[in-house]
Amino acid sequence: MAPKRRPEMSQVSSNGHNEFVFGEKGGRGKNLLSFLKNLSLTGPLLNSHKNDNSEEINRNINSSIYGEMTYGYTSPDTGGLILPKAAASLKGKRLSLLSFFPYGLSKIDTTDGSGTQSNNGGSSRLASPLFRHATNSMSALEASLRPSSRKSGFTDLDDDWDAQIDDVDPEVAPVVLKPVARSSTNDMIDLLHPDLMAFAPSLRISVERKPSQRHPSRDRALMDSHDRQAEQEVRFLNQMLTKLTKFQNILLKNDGTIDLHELRKLSWNGVPAELRASVWQLLVGYLPANKSRQASNLMRKRSEYAEGLKNVSTQILFKDDNVISSTANSSAASVPGGRDSNNRDNSVNKDKALYHQIKIDVKRTNPSMPLYSLAATQQSLKKILYLWAVRHPASGYVQGINDLCTPFYQIFLGNYIWQLQRKAAHKTGAPDDSPLFIPGILDDNDTQEQLILEDPKLMTYTAENFDPSRISDRVTAIIEADTYWCLARLLENITDNYINEQPGIHRQVSDLRNLILKIDPELLQHFEAEGIEFIQFLFRWMNCLLMREVSVGLIIRMWDTYLSETPLGFNLFHVYVCAAFLIKFSAELKEKDFQDILLFLQNPPTANWTEKDIEVMLSEAFIWQSLYVNKGAHLR
Repeated sequence: MAPKRRPEMSQVSSNGHNEFVFGEKGGRGKNLLSFLKNLSLTGPLLNSHKNDNSEEINRNINSSIYGEMTYGYTSPDTGGLILPKAAASLKGKRLSLLSFFPYGLSKIDTTDGSGTQSNNGGSSRLASPLFRHATNSMSALEASLRPSSRKSGFTDLDDDWDAQIDDVDPEVAPVVLKPVARSSTNDMIDLLHPDLMAFAPSLRISVERKPSQRHPSRDRALMDSHDRQAEQEVRFLNQMLTKLTKFQNILLKNDGTIDLHELRKLSWNGVPAELRASVWQLLVGYLPANKSRQASNLMRKRSEYAEGLKNVSTQILFKDDNVISSTANSSAASVPGGRDSNNRDNSVNKDKALYHQIKIDVKRTNPSMPLYSLAATQQSLKKILYLWAVRHPASGYVQGINDLCTPFYQIFLGNYIWQLQRKAAHKTGAPDDSPLFIPGILDDNDTQEQLILEDPKLMTYTAENFDPSRISDRVTAIIEADTYWCLARLLENITDNYINEQPGIHRQVSDLRNLILKIDPELLQHFEAEGIEFIQFLFRWMNCLLMREVSVGLIIRMWDTYLSETPLGFNLFHVYVCAAFLIKFSAELKEKDFQDILLFLQNPPTANWTEKDIEVMLSEAFIWQSLYVNKGAHLR
């Protein structure tokens, strides 16, 4: 007869408490059902503890059900909290941490192990990973007050069911909240994106993530749209910072000569706005690569511009928009741009017609931008264009050159404002950026410059919202001279576009038509069926370099690439860019008739374009250039 089986679990009542006793061997998980069944027989215990507080009630219930050996609330030795007051204190600390930030933890900077920062939106604060990390960290703080020699847990003799409270969520990586000192990089990011700043400057919170087994894709799934947007913004800022550092390394190289080859390669993908003025002057060939010659060369060129302006100003009173005969300077005919004082060649009438045309075109240049409606801006453009016209009689002034002048003027005006801003910032402890300045612009003896430096709104000024009439005549002449010489360098490479009959433009139009035949023959067939001639819309694209079709800000980004392709950037590469621009609207154009096609191409829908659209177009143009530029007669 087999021996009687020893019960595996029994319930024992002792001194009003119920305890469950397991056998020596226990079960294999199946006795958990018996345990739960017996647990349901214990009955309510609240009636015997009516006078106790909630903590005492829970303590007595758990002690009655499980026995005191498991949860041990009675003393610190048994693994419970040291004192109820300590728990209350920790809860208070958690509340004070969350209330420290007016909008919760959604506005605190976060930094992971890779140095990437993210920001949560206020609408999903409670669901944000940072909020959960902060909560988990406070729970970890509570757990740290328990004695390390004993962990709260429930252990069964059944070896396949052994849980510890600390292992409830093993995938949540513990974090440590700590103050982080502000660095110059963070300062720049905060300046550009104030919503990434902590509200207390003395305490910025970062999340120090300890190693976790959580899969990266699961972390990303927890991020809401605000988190992803903030992550993209910070990634973009980090990319801009990296690009800025690369340009600085080239411009500040200690060997005395700037590597133009490396500068061109780096500029193809865009130039940082702070350094664009100096980089453009280097790429166009106006500023020497030899640093020791830069200051003297700029001084000579600026003086030459001023002298040339004096000679032509004997015929033109720019401030009054009048044209007068030159009788005061009989030597004017002996210098470039001078006129015969006896007016034997009817020069006064020619000057009058030339200046009248320039004045009309300047007034309608970039009408949507306030900068170009200001009298000081228009005055500078008229001087630059008139001087260039009289010193280049082979081509003279042609409508469209006024558009090509504006990017240079806007960039150099903005550079002067930036130099003032960096000078003012340096006085308050910011790094000294003077090694990156274009030489000869700032002058401590310039009274109008000092007034701008003392302007409390200085840091908010850009070329678009600044009135050039506030700057001194000295600085105005410098900006005009730099603009004049850079414009002259650019036009040297596309002179055929502006001489008699403009053969360069007709050649580019023919090349583009042949290129479209290779890339999109269906579009070419549709144009021919509708009677569209390429010259009807391409003339302006070539004459003004797409400046009437795309905003000035995006044109400036295009010119970063064009200048890096010098000397063919504004000539050959522009043909491929126009091809990419036309192909972008191919599907829409194939659905339109003659009139709608011309109206569409005269006013293409680019108002909402961004730099990303321009960069995609430039990349497509580069691919086609790589495919066709060395293929012999592909454009004939």
